[in-house]
Amino acid sequence: MRFYVPEWDDAVDAGYDFEHDELSTVDRQERELSYIWDIFEHDTTPIDGVLISREQVESSIRKSQRLRKHGVYDDPVLSIPEWLPTISDCGAWGYKSLPFPPYDNAEMLDFYEDLKVSVGVTIDHLVLGSGKDKGRLYLDKRAFGGGFSKSDIPDSITDVVDLMIDEWPDEWPSYVDEYEPSIRTDAAVTPFTRSDFEGDVDAVLTELAEDSRAVYRADDAAFRYELTLDNAQEMYEQYHAGDYSFRLMVAIQGWDPESYVEALEYVLGIGYDYVGIGGVAGSPIHDVRKIVKNVGKSVKEFEREHTRRIDTHVFGFAKTEGFDTVGRSGMTSFDSASMLRSAWTGGDNYRLDHDERYDAIRVRYPSNRDSLDESVQKSLRGRETLVALRAYDAEGSLTDAVHEWHELAATVLPKTREYLREHRHDSRYDQSLLQDIEATLRDDFEYARELQASFSDALRGKIVKLLRKDSSEDPLPFSEYEDLLNTAEDEFATFPRTPAIIDGADSTPYDEIWAVVEDYATWIGDDDLLEDYQRTLANRPWEKCECPICEEHGIEVCIFRGNDRNRRRGFHNTRRFYDEFDDAIPKILIAVRGSAGLSNYDTIEEYLRSEEPEFWQQVHDLPVAEIGVFDASGVTEWWEETNSSVSFSTTRTADNLGEQSKRYQHLFLVTPDGDVDPALAEGVESSNCELHTFSDSAVLRRDVLEACGEDYVVGDDFIPHAPEANPADGLNILVVDQCSGSKEFPDGAPVFDAEETLKFSREELLDRENVPGIAASDLYTGRQQNYVREAVRKLRDGGHQVSRYFISAGFGLVPENEPLPPYEVTFSSMKVAEIRDRSSKLHIRSDLEKVFDEGNFDVVFFTLGKDYYNSIDIDSMIQRIRADQIGVVFNREIVDEQFDNIVSVPARTDDAKNHGTIVVGLKGVYLKNFARRVENIELLNPGLIETLCREVDEDPTQVELKQY
Repeated sequence: MRFYVPEWDDAVDAGYDFEHDELSTVDRQERELSYIWDIFEHDTTPIDGVLISREQVESSIRKSQRLRKHGVYDDPVLSIPEWLPTISDCGAWGYKSLPFPPYDNAEMLDFYEDLKVSVGVTIDHLVLGSGKDKGRLYLDKRAFGGGFSKSDIPDSITDVVDLMIDEWPDEWPSYVDEYEPSIRTDAAVTPFTRSDFEGDVDAVLTELAEDSRAVYRADDAAFRYELTLDNAQEMYEQYHAGDYSFRLMVAIQGWDPESYVEALEYVLGIGYDYVGIGGVAGSPIHDVRKIVKNVGKSVKEFEREHTRRIDTHVFGFAKTEGFDTVGRSGMTSFDSASMLRSAWTGGDNYRLDHDERYDAIRVRYPSNRDSLDESVQKSLRGRETLVALRAYDAEGSLTDAVHEWHELAATVLPKTREYLREHRHDSRYDQSLLQDIEATLRDDFEYARELQASFSDALRGKIVKLLRKDSSEDPLPFSEYEDLLNTAEDEFATFPRTPAIIDGADSTPYDEIWAVVEDYATWIGDDDLLEDYQRTLANRPWEKCECPICEEHGIEVCIFRGNDRNRRRGFHNTRRFYDEFDDAIPKILIAVRGSAGLSNYDTIEEYLRSEEPEFWQQVHDLPVAEIGVFDASGVTEWWEETNSSVSFSTTRTADNLGEQSKRYQHLFLVTPDGDVDPALAEGVESSNCELHTFSDSAVLRRDVLEACGEDYVVGDDFIPHAPEANPADGLNILVVDQCSGSKEFPDGAPVFDAEETLKFSREELLDRENVPGIAASDLYTGRQQNYVREAVRKLRDGGHQVSRYFISAGFGLVPENEPLPPYEVTFSSMKVAEIRDRSSKLHIRSDLEKVFDEGNFDVVFFTLGKDYYNSIDIDSMIQRIRADQIGVVFNREIVDEQFDNIVSVPARTDDAKNHGTIVVGLKGVYLKNFARRVENIELLNPGLIETLCREVDEDPTQVELKQY
């Protein structure tokens, strides 16, 4: 699978001066910009492609003209490497509040050709829903004014329609005539008046429907959906009638899995072989899973029925918890900028992996609203903190580093005064642009950078403005410079502060840096972040990362301050995300050796169908991104055109395959005899790619699926499906139960509280005098726990193997026979944050994951309440259950349709009444029902488990279900 990153001008200054927070040059056009593909080497770049939206291309006239002239690969600024594929779309999020996409199909095709991208996407329109009771009303923002605003529209209108107000283009594409001819006008836009919206609502909407300034739709979702499909049809015809160098992807929209599948079937019928799932960016993970899973299944059914291959892309989605779905559903590619954006939005913005994240330490710049003395003060405090942080990173003396900086800073203002007296009338400052004067000062005055770093950009900026006004012919009073410098000197007189905080203290380097950061964060107003900062400083996460950004810049990556740190941290986050992506979905390249007959076919697919039918049959539906034919030019993918000439030079083949395989973990090759030249094998394996060679394509298929992971070899194929288990073979069952408020222990025994059970281990408490050790299954005597005990006994008597664990708010995850001391702690009285914090300290989640990994369970029951679900993050935990295992949760309907192997069983008040119990004991009753009924079942699946649990006996003495 390929991961694309959207291009949003995410570049950093290659020559940025971190020490002084200075850009390499004042003029942006002269800076050397580094994108993520410039910072990393070819084989370590943490993306597989770039998504370029027209909306972003046209964010500036200069950028648009440049990219249209040079193309994305030859553009002197962007300069995307040739080996990185590019996808371009129209940027539907940018015009979601317009009634129509502002682009024409033929125009978009020409746009893609001008940019020379690898893939162009059809024009889609986000399905936003149909609006309020009477639908959605679009209004041209240009028609507001003259005293009439959105707030003047009567409530009678806004209560029943969803208003979408945006500035419409001066001219709509010609296709709009077909749908809304009334808005195709070159006349000036007449302002709205109150009378346009007064009167009967239906009459007003009818009038507006014919108004050139408005578009009214009763069912906007259906219109957007159909318009997207209409564009797909028209663009396909125009694309195949022309001669374009890029591949065409079709974008589909929808509002639920069924509508997406219907759109998919329509575009597959047109003839598309690359489908993009749009409209899911920002959607909850459970909704995305449902859509992707259903689309993926339909794609596989189509592929297998027609022996065709269909590539699929998920737009705007990249979450590690979704890897299981996008992988096993056979998605080919996806894109997201979330890892980049997370570096400067919200907390936990430095990522090591999905679970280990840290908050970068904010060292703030002065605000434009600050007075000069405030700017100087904030700069001095920030500079001092930065100096201390760098000393901490280097494991040097914080006091010495701050003293050294203070001595340097003490010379800056006198040197500045001296320089200005001597040079303020130099001809080099006789320039009109402040930018040029600032550049001259930076180059000519050795303390100019320290002046800005320690005493603020505001101070240096004011001096630059004076230099522009000052001249020998019309000199300014030097007192104007003096006033600025005196303000800075007054503020500097109160520094340094750090030595006063840490001098004389018998403390560790961590204690010292914590004193500095705590003092600064409290002073600047970030005291709510102190707990997160402690964790960052104590764990020093930047030392755990081997990416070139962290290795070169160290702690700077963990400092939240400006684009050149924050975006680099975003690049780092992307690298760490990509590592997890590689682990979850191995990068696999599959190819068959070509023959001289390649040049007789127009496309690789035609060649494979005709010359390598067995290979194509076995690989065309595999859940990997790249499949093709290899020769001396390397691997040419299945959808590409064949090369005009074919070569089988051993040296060139080895070189090109070796270079290509640097981006893969596995290379699977089919040759007539299953062998390859030793030079080729050496070239591939020297790239840290594992080479697999075959003569039998069926064996290759099996081994590819095994390389993808254990979930991919479940059943007859890798499509997610409901697993089945045979109870007659004896089930291996895991029951994850919870502790109860009702406990049985001797009178007079000491009872431990929440603080004691964290401070001391279970063993330490049991070693105390008069402390009894009671098996967990005997300690907990709640109604549910007693019912579960009976169910477990029944299952074991029936020949099934049952492991029962308790989640204890006092001692973490404990086996049923584990002796525990008496205690009174429950998650039920805690807030979610407290539960998660305590659970982390008790290692509940990691201990349960270990149980999963070590046990080969057929069925896993979670007989837990809401608070105990929070203690293990149930929605993440169920993803640890393998595809061939069944997971059973209660009252978690949100997982329905997301996972084929997980069933949520309702267990609420009405259900309890049906079973003659109360909610507290219902899950135990369900488990008892399952235990006595499962022996009559020949084949168990998730849906049947719900039936076994919930079925109400007509006769309470009935012990088996008649239908089984």
